[in-house]
Amino acid sequence: MRSQSIDKSSASNRIIKIAIAAIALGLVMMLIAVSTSLGLQHEIKNKIIVFSGQLNIAPFENNNSKVSTRPIYSSELNEVGWNSTDDIDHIQATASKAALVKSKTDFEGLVVKGVGSDYRWHNLDSYLVEGSYPNTQDNLNNEILLSQTIAQRLHVGIGDRVTAYFQNSSSTGTPNTRYFKIVGIYETGFPDFDSSYLFADIRHIQRINKWSSDAVGGFEVFLNEGIDLKEKNVQIYNQLPPHIDSITVNELFPSLFEWVSLFDFNLAIILILMLLVGTLNMATALLVLILERSKMVGLLKAMGAKNKLIQQVFLWNALYIILKGIFIGNVIGLALIFGQQKFNWIHLDPTTYYVSEVPILLSFSNFILLNAGVVLVCTTLLYVPSFVVTKIDPSKVMRVQ
Repeated sequence: MRSQSIDKSSASNRIIKIAIAAIALGLVMMLIAVSTSLGLQHEIKNKIIVFSGQLNIAPFENNNSKVSTRPIYSSELNEVGWNSTDDIDHIQATASKAALVKSKTDFEGLVVKGVGSDYRWHNLDSYLVEGSYPNTQDNLNNEILLSQTIAQRLHVGIGDRVTAYFQNSSSTGTPNTRYFKIVGIYETGFPDFDSSYLFADIRHIQRINKWSSDAVGGFEVFLNEGIDLKEKNVQIYNQLPPHIDSITVNELFPSLFEWVSLFDFNLAIILILMLLVGTLNMATALLVLILERSKMVGLLKAMGAKNKLIQQVFLWNALYIILKGIFIGNVIGLALIFGQQKFNWIHLDPTTYYVSEVPILLSFSNFILLNAGVVLVCTTLLYVPSFVVTKIDPSKVMRVQ
């Protein structure tokens, strides 16, 4: 009889340990999934915004092309109706033109993105691999910034010179030629940018297109944190002339943002699966605890205890097991997350994920919500197996064997 009770006790202990391990492992997986998913989304969106702004204001002809085909003037924007310091962080003018860029050994078809003195170069600080930024503050010069991808294809580096051939305004005759000097090299890991763009002074584009000094291809608008992107876009669009459009970065790069949105779906699947695994293991452990203590349940019922009270006893016991698993899961999960954040152990293929290292983003509110959600879902679903208590008949389980 004693051997049988020891076996039962050891069996229940093993099941409880398995339940704790399942809760801990599930929480570790959820913490990693949430932090990496949010980190990837934030990093990818941030890269796109850095290079294009959150809103893009340009003539309708320009918004569907990488090349500026028609000029726009700041006087046309009616900024008084929408440019508030509470909403708008920064506005910068740009103009782009296609060019054939040639080095001593190779050539590439690229888009030369012209930027002016209002361009925020410091946004690119984390992507600058070598050198410095072109000087767009003083007199017109031939300095350019190009990507490491393009530099490798052209077999050039800092200090080397390249020749750019632009189609002239009449589309016939000799192309416009510019000689550029490479002063900086950047790398975002984003093929859409790294394989296509080089940065130069906007005055080159203005002269080639025979535009005045106040004519640009479009404006990139950066919003303050917390401002609703769609709502602000509608407000700006309603203030613009009919030939000028305002579109969000999501509309400018729809395929990229659709791909990023899939992360939310994948994350939801992972969270549901992990919650199911943890809850099923806890349900099994709870059933074993109830059945193992069926005589105790019968005795309590014989003494007048209600089913609801007995259920609560077992549910509080289950909650203790859940909290123990959550504590262990948090310790392991946070250690892995902060380790990746500090040491970047795990690397990714930038051609597939647009980042070279797994980025981490986990706010305190997300951490609390995740833990609270696990506790709430598990304890709520455990009410179902706890109803086994109501099926236990004191006259049967207390019978002497």
